Amino acid sequence: MKVNFGRKDIVDTNIFTNPEYIKTWAKLMQDACGNASMKIPPDMGKLKWLMDKFVNDYNEQLGLLEPIGEEE
Repeated sequence: MKVNFGRKDIVDTNIFTNPEYIKTWAKLMQDACGNASMKIPPDMGKLKWLMDKFVNDYNEQLGLLEPIGEEE
């Protein structure tokens, strides 16, 4: 999946490093959900990929924050 965040690609970019990246991810998620009124079914493969992306990026970001809490 190729989606650009300016010059960066969503595959190689943590979506939690910039609020604009999260907004772009959310728009992709909305599109992947389909549209009942227009009879567009959800794209389950894209939904799974986006959820996995969210979880992996979140865990990576959380890992960067955990060492701060362990110093106490």
